Amino acid sequence: MNKETHNDFPIDVVITWVDGNDPVLNAKRALYIQPEQANEKKIAAPTRYANNGEIYWCVRSVNKFMPWVRRIFLVTDGQDPHVESRIPLEIVDHSVIFRGYEQYLPTFCSVSIEAMMWRIPGLSEHFIYINDDFMICRPVTPDMFFPQPEHILLHARKASVFWTKVWHAFKFSCGRSCRVNYIQRMMNAATIAGNSRSFIRLAHTPYPLLRSTLEQFYTSHPERLIQNIQNRFRSLQHFRTDEICYTLLLGEGRLHLQPVRPVLMRYYGKKGMAQLEWALRRVTRPGSSVCFVCFYALDQVSDDVYARISQFAEELLKE
Repeated sequence: MNKETHNDFPIDVVITWVDGNDPVLNAKRALYIQPEQANEKKIAAPTRYANNGEIYWCVRSVNKFMPWVRRIFLVTDGQDPHVESRIPLEIVDHSVIFRGYEQYLPTFCSVSIEAMMWRIPGLSEHFIYINDDFMICRPVTPDMFFPQPEHILLHARKASVFWTKVWHAFKFSCGRSCRVNYIQRMMNAATIAGNSRSFIRLAHTPYPLLRSTLEQFYTSHPERLIQNIQNRFRSLQHFRTDEICYTLLLGEGRLHLQPVRPVLMRYYGKKGMAQLEWALRRVTRPGSSVCFVCFYALDQVSDDVYARISQFAEELLKE
């Protein structure tokens, strides 16, 4: 297979990254944050910006298991993790993708940044968005994301808007949920894209996207772009840009859904060693189909748990 193309089209990877240990960034955020937002985990808690070295595992995993990627774009706010990559890697500052909208910077919200990713100069039509806490854990092929040109294969499922709202209202009444949550952003996006009855229930996986679909939507609806970038922190007004893309493509017959659990392993920082070992066995057992691993909130894990995760990652990624 040609390293740079598959079915004659290039595929790029976009990774968003922030170093929450940077005193310059922390001072900048402190100028804008409201007291009630500071420790709200769904809005601006420190764990949202924590840096525990995941970006190095993420980039190395793309190099090892997705060598057909043309270019990696690393989107940051005046920062550089100085990560090595055989695949050409370019640092893209927020000021580049927010050109013409500089009044909405600085932003501390991934939703706003994701709304502008399609504006990365030189970005390919087919690209894959990956959070920095992600690792690819076995070889994957381009058709796992794009089975044919202008079509997307997504590991997710459809869900009912009505019953999801009922469930989250119950969780909120019990103090187990926040109104500003990622599920609400999915439902907001589906409604905006023309589907008020169901939405694509996204899991925490790599997200294949089409640049032209996002450009056409935001160019046709500039007020929606402003809606998504005008708040520096997460708010009830936000909606997910990737959900917009998927809802539109679903209506056109260009979105193909497959179950997510067989290909995803996710470990939350508040879980202990026993849960970690159980999760890692899902990846390492013979015949495993897990391709994507996410270690969430590593700033909250114990030293021994972090050491075990680091051991796993280094063994997986060694050449």
